[in-house]
Amino acid sequence: MNRILALAPVIVLLLMGGNVAFASAPQHVPLALSMTGGIGAAGDQHYVLAQDGVIAYASIFGKTIKPHSSSLDYSLVADVHGLSVSGHANVHLVASSLDGQKVVLNGKVVIQGMVPAEVFTSGAIPSAFLGLLTGTVTIGRNSETIALPVSLESPFINPFGGPIVLATLDVPSSIVLVTDYNVAKIQYSNVQLFTLSVTGKLGQSPVTAGSAALTTRSIENLVRGTETETGSIAFTGMTPSLLDSSGHYSGSSIIPSENQCLSTYGFEPCTLDCTAYLPLLMGAPSLDLSSLPTGLCTITGFISSGSFNSVGAHVVIRGTYTTVWDIPAVTFGCPSSAVTIICLPPPLGGSTITGTVMG
Repeated sequence: MNRILALAPVIVLLLMGGNVAFASAPQHVPLALSMTGGIGAAGDQHYVLAQDGVIAYASIFGKTIKPHSSSLDYSLVADVHGLSVSGHANVHLVASSLDGQKVVLNGKVVIQGMVPAEVFTSGAIPSAFLGLLTGTVTIGRNSETIALPVSLESPFINPFGGPIVLATLDVPSSIVLVTDYNVAKIQYSNVQLFTLSVTGKLGQSPVTAGSAALTTRSIENLVRGTETETGSIAFTGMTPSLLDSSGHYSGSSIIPSENQCLSTYGFEPCTLDCTAYLPLLMGAPSLDLSSLPTGLCTITGFISSGSFNSVGAHVVIRGTYTTVWDIPAVTFGCPSSAVTIICLPPPLGGSTITGTVMG
């Protein structure tokens, strides 16, 4: 389910200076590597969400709303640092109930917590934001002041515009809103990726050990299902050691849509509906899904590609990468993970590097 970055094929290595492994004359030596790994640290995240339109479903103090009669203005801004969350949301709904009464909700949410979708060695990515909803509800001529704990589904767990859920945490929920969104972006910084294995060949010589570490900044557009990323990369402890190097990369990623599943993953669909687990993912175990729309939660893969430049004592590595992530997209190449549902071992999944050492 996460989509944060990646590493993999087609690189070119330029040998610089003398090295006992190579003659002084220029030469080209093929390189082929494969990697498995995943996300080690979630870094910092900044969320922006907005919807200006109609609802898909709403129930407010027992009144079911006519969706097409509604006008909704919903926005959210939140920051995640480690396991700490802060932010705010605003919701303004004007609609008619099924029995013909005018219903108005004016509310503000102070966000103070989260329900983690994924927890890493450092930090987490939320599936929902927790806070206190305060404001007023007017039904007909009767108004009531409210102060209710609330859970706000993150667009992270239902990309491509939603729908997503807002539900108060009283039992049963006094207020439940289901809405699409027309703006949803996450800005990530200091996200760290790790590798569990790096193997392959440099010419006819095996590459038997080493690791690659990446630190990334990225912006994910959850309406489009796209991301752009940039950051640093370092190869360390490599055998042969001439591959030890560090540098920078940039690229882009996509959440594969259904028409991309077969060509990328070899099967379809490559998304999983997790709506049945939404009460758990929102920290709202009493949330009644029976009257809500379907498709409120989706687990996806991720595909990343781009270019990088890495410099060592005797090599410059220039080239491109591609990574096919597992589902959910927190690992690649099927390393051991308690949260991986669909494991994609190489060559289908993981990161691979192929290219040429020139010197």
